[in-house]
Amino acid sequence: MSIGRNDQCICGSGKKYKHCCINKILKSEEMPFYKVLRTSEPGSVAIIITRERPDKNIQYINILVDMWKIGLKSCFGDKNMSKDKFNSHYAYMCGKMQTDFIECDINEAKWIIKYGLRIANELKLPIPKEFYELKDIIGNLDDVKVEGSLYKCYMCGKNDLPEEAVDCIKDITLHEVERGVCGTPDEIMSLFICEECSEKPEKKK
Repeated sequence: MSIGRNDQCICGSGKKYKHCCINKILKSEEMPFYKVLRTSEPGSVAIIITRERPDKNIQYINILVDMWKIGLKSCFGDKNMSKDKFNSHYAYMCGKMQTDFIECDINEAKWIIKYGLRIANELKLPIPKEFYELKDIIGNLDDVKVEGSLYKCYMCGKNDLPEEAVDCIKDITLHEVERGVCGTPDEIMSLFICEECSEKPEKKK
């Protein structure tokens, strides 16, 4: 959808576009959120953040965060996509990943992304270039605090792990990155839980 100079401005002012917002370039972070979604399974989390453009198309960023090993793993998106095309793409993603996305608070999404960046930076692993091209869709991450141990409990995803467990995960991850087996069937699943979760009774099947 395009807007002509003499059309009514899409900002809602009632003025013609040529007398209103024609020269205003709206930054991504100034656009309203359309949808913020995440996968529900722990560990490897996909985040989708979308914003609605003035022409009613959307911008979106899709980020995959491996919270158990390498952190921010992959990223892709688009700065100008129709809602119909996005909905088709979203349905394809659900089928490909064999999971459903759930609505997510933007602050939670930002925390997961910042956490993924922290892991990747600590291990000196490359951040996908697409992240830097699309990160303004996310908004400001400067005030997002990710504290405590580098890796968190496998079960609750929030509580800290002891230093020995963190060092073990780091060693395994870096070794697997060097061998090129991270994210493949040949990787080692190193899952550690916090003291609080270890004391919870195991659920009977």
